[in-house]
Amino acid sequence: MSFNPSKIHTKNMKKDTRTPLIYALAFTSMNAILDPLFIFTFNFGASGAALGTLIAQYIALVPLLFALNRRVTVDIVGQFSQLKVAMGAYMKAGGYVLFRTLGKVLAYSVCAREAALLGPIAAAAYNLTFQLGFATTQICEAVAVAVQTLLAREIATDDQSTTAVNKAKNVRHLINSSILVGGAVALSLSGVTFLKRDSVLKGLTSSVDVRKVSMRIFPAVLVTQVMKGFAYPVNGIIMGGLDWKFTMIAMWAANFICVGMLKLFGDAMTLNKIWWALAAFMGTQVITGIIRFQSKTGVWKLLKADEK
Repeated sequence: MSFNPSKIHTKNMKKDTRTPLIYALAFTSMNAILDPLFIFTFNFGASGAALGTLIAQYIALVPLLFALNRRVTVDIVGQFSQLKVAMGAYMKAGGYVLFRTLGKVLAYSVCAREAALLGPIAAAAYNLTFQLGFATTQICEAVAVAVQTLLAREIATDDQSTTAVNKAKNVRHLINSSILVGGAVALSLSGVTFLKRDSVLKGLTSSVDVRKVSMRIFPAVLVTQVMKGFAYPVNGIIMGGLDWKFTMIAMWAANFICVGMLKLFGDAMTLNKIWWALAAFMGTQVITGIIRFQSKTGVWKLLKADEK
């Protein structure tokens, strides 16, 4: 894509977050359908979650690229200096996101390892409840995608007709709404899952022992899912503000708390304790994120205008 404004047709593209938002929501919807299908129906386990996400991403990505290509004149030749600057910014943000992802994957890996050390029944119960929680929070991810896109547009707008106070109010409205919706969805889904826990577990495994162990840890699992339901939109808010460095720091802070709790448990490790460590992992992301934009520093200093 050209970085010379004179070579880009911007009539229909200026601040166009609607197109990527539509495709992002389409991806999330397909992901919410495909993940449970591959995880539970086809019994692919964790591999099914990865496969469902991969298929959904490519199904949404290809038409998105075609849609954007129809609306933007691509002209990279002669634009290498601008491309170099853009790629530098992209690599910096991408580096933060990559390191953030490593923190999340490491926490999940340590929890899975600790569960495996407790024996095959415990490992099976952990894997089942983890996949169940993953499937029930996909709608919350859609909320995160929406608020991330809308916030990025609102913060980046240079519309002279929008005052600083109005922009601050719009940003605050998006923040409050996304957290409220994400939390409400997570609470609702967790409540329904808890009420139907017997039938849900019977539908997921025929092992009586695995069901008994899963039933004992169900409260901690659902608390974690509620925290996850809040964490998704909070992370979406931070990323929508392009606060890449902070989101990486917050994820590693959550990692240290989760892994630190597991280390403290030591030989007294149980599945219940592993899930409470995961709840702390999610809760830390929520707390640090809220503290960040409530601090009204960095990109979030625009919220100060709402105080007047």
